[in-house]
Amino acid sequence: MPKFMQVAVISALGVLSVSHAYQFSEIKALKQEESLVTQTLTTNQIVSIVDQRLDVAEQRRAKDNFQTLIADYELASPRVPEDRLVYGSLNARLTMQEFSDIECPFCRKMHGGLKSVVDSSEGVVNWEFKHFPLSGHNPAAAMQAKAVECVREAYGNRVAWAAIDQFFEKTRSNGQGVGDLPTFARSMGLSGKVMELCLDSKAHEDRISGDYREGSKLGISGTPALRIFDHKTGRSYLIKGYKTPEQLAQALQQILGP
Repeated sequence: MPKFMQVAVISALGVLSVSHAYQFSEIKALKQEESLVTQTLTTNQIVSIVDQRLDVAEQRRAKDNFQTLIADYELASPRVPEDRLVYGSLNARLTMQEFSDIECPFCRKMHGGLKSVVDSSEGVVNWEFKHFPLSGHNPAAAMQAKAVECVREAYGNRVAWAAIDQFFEKTRSNGQGVGDLPTFARSMGLSGKVMELCLDSKAHEDRISGDYREGSKLGISGTPALRIFDHKTGRSYLIKGYKTPEQLAQALQQILGP
């Protein structure tokens, strides 16, 4: 091979060598950049997975707590005739029929006391929940009343009582509510979708307005208010306003007699 051709070939090989070296360097840089991106994505993915696991764990704890609360309302039958909300023996002599507003602070304050009266009555007293959402607390009060009925329809009377308990526990009261209701249902381990579909329908609105009209005819204008039925004598007694468990027990004892 002529000398000038050898020189040309060597030069060409040198150019190729430099070109390959540059390409290799560029590929190496791209791979390093890809590796950094992959590491970043992996970190984000790890954070996302941790967040999801925390969410799942929180949901599980909330569901477990709600299941414990349901068990605490064991005196409530799973299903009640006429879809009424009744806590306690269905054969009790006395029924405390409460006209209540979930947004009412005094209803919230009296809620536990009513339960304690039933729990200690040895089957003599039961408690029926009636919806009386006050206009000043709407729309939250009316929507939460409907949400309670949605739970009752989907899950039964006992679960509905546990839900009422949670509404009273979590509401900010006086019309401020508990926030988004499907989200609140999920926080109890219930179906948010079922809640959403129920709330979007006209279901239970007649029952709630019927309860309200019934209370109004009795002269009730505020909450809480109790109509106590004595199923033995057929008499009924109206008690308005907040009462302590002791006051309630005393009133019930007077009705029962010596």
